Amino acid sequence: MNEILKKMNCPDSCIVGNTIYKKMFYENATMNKRDKEIFKDHINKIIWQYSFKLATINLQPYKDDIREYEEVAVLEVSLSNGSKCKRIAEIIQGTIPYPTMIAFVENERVLLNVAHKRTNMADASKNTIEESISTEWIDLSDLTDRQKQFLEDLDIKTLPFSNAYKFYSALVDKLNLFNASSLGLDYSQIKGKDANSIKILKDKIDSLEAKIIELKNSIKKEKHFNKKMKMNVEIKKQEDKKKQLINELKQGTK
Repeated sequence: MNEILKKMNCPDSCIVGNTIYKKMFYENATMNKRDKEIFKDHINKIIWQYSFKLATINLQPYKDDIREYEEVAVLEVSLSNGSKCKRIAEIIQGTIPYPTMIAFVENERVLLNVAHKRTNMADASKNTIEESISTEWIDLSDLTDRQKQFLEDLDIKTLPFSNAYKFYSALVDKLNLFNASSLGLDYSQIKGKDANSIKILKDKIDSLEAKIIELKNSIKKEKHFNKKMKMNVEIKKQEDKKKQLINELKQGTK
């Protein structure tokens, strides 16, 4: 079991330790030829490490009009190549019916992925992924302070046990706050803050960053001086907006 999962301090009653074979995804997931090649070439092994539910940790199931969470699963996916983990996460999250945290492992690096799911209105036997959220790659051999703080905060004793939805939502919040801390925030100071409002600001910042990168790439291809000038002005405008949002984020987390 990877060191990052040990940080969760799960009781033995939650340990599953079963291998999930790729064949299960080939038969149950919507996968094209390229997807199957990615699974074959990039994944070494998939292990169902933990199961949090009524029988293992006295975690109450949850059900409302749009979702049903009977248990929370934690999978460890050992990779030979981490370049396609985004697509692999989409396939695994879309196939496993339970709310799931995936720990992708490539040598000493780990990336965590979570995704809230709701019942598919067209087919009640299927789930729809609301949003897939992943951390950066974390090098366990060279951890930063914010990464250490985040890993310590994964201890399940810090999570609410009232029901599976609140339990999993707290995990999702931790990943969102950790991702926001990459903008120069202290994770130990922002944990416990309103993760949703922080995520909204972080998403706006990410969107502006994407626009800035797109404009910079366009400038490299543009031959007309006047158009380059206009692009530079637009880049400056977007960068100013980005700085303003980062300052707003930092002020809101003090």
